[in-house]
Amino acid sequence: MGGSDDTRLLVEIAHMYYDDQLTQQQIAKQINMSRSLVSKLLNKARAEGIVEITIRDDMVHSYRNMERKLKETFGLQDVILTDTANSHYPRKRVALEAGKYLARKFPSVHYAAVSAGRMTREIAVNFSSTVPFSNLVFVPMSGGLGEERWEVQANNVCEYFAHNCGAASLQLHAPIVVDSQEARDMLMKQYFIRDVLEKARKADVAIVGIGSSLQYFELKESYLHGLDKDDDTVKESIKGDISYNYFNETGDMVDCRWNRQLMAVTLEELWNIPEVICAASEEEKAESIYIAMKEGLFTTLITTAEIAKKIIRIYHKEVKN
Repeated sequence: MGGSDDTRLLVEIAHMYYDDQLTQQQIAKQINMSRSLVSKLLNKARAEGIVEITIRDDMVHSYRNMERKLKETFGLQDVILTDTANSHYPRKRVALEAGKYLARKFPSVHYAAVSAGRMTREIAVNFSSTVPFSNLVFVPMSGGLGEERWEVQANNVCEYFAHNCGAASLQLHAPIVVDSQEARDMLMKQYFIRDVLEKARKADVAIVGIGSSLQYFELKESYLHGLDKDDDTVKESIKGDISYNYFNETGDMVDCRWNRQLMAVTLEELWNIPEVICAASEEEKAESIYIAMKEGLFTTLITTAEIAKKIIRIYHKEVKN
């Protein structure tokens, strides 16, 4: 068979399969050849560019380009955006997307470190899987004792995750902050605290939310009960937090009483975890997310399209200046 005849046959078979929607068996019967040969010729038509298959996912996922832009600009492992424009519960929408992502990750994960917060709790409460992850252990990244903010403490979020995953969880029997740096240093040496935090530091993945500077004084008043003379300076420095670690505009921990007395995995230690997955739904956190992303405080972002647009605007404004 000559080259033109060969091409003509490939085109004919392609039309029959893709346009006329005949099965390979029906095509084989019509042109008197085996079904396996029809399959090979269809593969050849694709390989030679006679058939081009285009996946039109713009209706299903209209944010692919924005995800790619964020990944390339900030060197992220992955970005997942969801549309919450018409949603009354944007946090739940983001949480459900995060849950789908985690369900793909968990089969290869042994330890998953978890931060406190409303977002991580939302992910844990709404997580579902038909397969139990018996290999998995959830580990809190920060302490949490007492009734204050009980439902979003890392210990409880880990329990929610474990219950919905068919997995196990550890508890960190320590407060979020203590009364002095000396007390923190002493407690960090205790085996029952050191062992849990060491497992969190060596986790395969970390699941975190992100806070804005607005939360700092509310938390500080709840746990440390009082203001410092340097609070005005601290207020100007804080740009956000991950697992209660308050960071500045360069992604470094702010030098303040709270950070010095915090019982948690530090931002520096977070760097050593292979994948840090950050989920966020509040638009006012766009700047905090941008700084944390730019400074490499997390590797995977799951958020809303509106937040992503704000982050891109912040980036372009900074580049222009």
